[in-house]
Amino acid sequence: MADQESSPKKKRSKRNCMYGLLIIVSVLFIAWPFITWGSLGIADWLFEGINFPETSRFGISGDMYGGLNALFSGSAFICFIYALRQQRLELQLQRRELSLQRRELKAQCREQERQANEFELQNKLMKNQQFESFFYQQIVFIKSIYTENRALLKGPNKNIDFINDVISFINDIEKNIMEFKIGNYGVSYFYWIGDCILTIRPWIDSTYNFILMIITEDFLNKKQKEKYLYIIKNMFPQKDWDLIYFLGVIFKYDKIKNYLLYKGLFERNDFIERLSEDNIQFLQNEMKLKSNLSLESCEIEL
Repeated sequence: MADQESSPKKKRSKRNCMYGLLIIVSVLFIAWPFITWGSLGIADWLFEGINFPETSRFGISGDMYGGLNALFSGSAFICFIYALRQQRLELQLQRRELSLQRRELKAQCREQERQANEFELQNKLMKNQQFESFFYQQIVFIKSIYTENRALLKGPNKNIDFINDVISFINDIEKNIMEFKIGNYGVSYFYWIGDCILTIRPWIDSTYNFILMIITEDFLNKKQKEKYLYIIKNMFPQKDWDLIYFLGVIFKYDKIKNYLLYKGLFERNDFIERLSEDNIQFLQNEMKLKSNLSLESCEIEL
């Protein structure tokens, strides 16, 4: 602040000096003829007998203007040097101001970058908190569907679990399909298995949709995705989790199923994986197991 206040005062002082010098030179230039003729008159008075002719007076006056011209030339050169020096000082000040402006801009850019990073971090934290809240709400929802669907697959006395029949059928699915095609497998039992699968279809599709949402969520990193997927896996008994895997093969949810296999969340069953496309299509047609297109055609990067 002190430098900024003293700078205008210095400029005014220099301007006043220039104006004073200009006034002195102008007065001197105007008064010079009078000074010359006065000097010659004093010389006549001091040196009696010297009588300068008029033409000599004009010559002497002109010669004395030569000295004044030299003074003016010297003054002009000094002014030129002074102007160069002032210009150099102004350029230095401009460079210093530009340097300060660059520093201020860099500081502003750093501050804006810091604020942007802080905002991004806060936004990401808020999204994570919102997602976590939604995740556990969805867990409760899927558990309720699972409980309702599983209850429908229990016998009247609740001691029989028909889900075991579905798993047994799938574990020997190639043979069962072949037996059914040649008429050696109970037709009613075959279609009853299809009804059991349709009964638990809401639970299976809800679980796969939930898994797909977690996999495709952009702001979640790999560790967060794996954490949430393991929570989903651990909410079911192992045989029910295996059933989710088996039905994912039958419904052709291959991309989600392969992702879970790649991450080690599903345990690969080569017997199920070798199930031919024709047999899968046969099951879907006979048991009326229509595939969910959004789950079948989704895009997932491993």
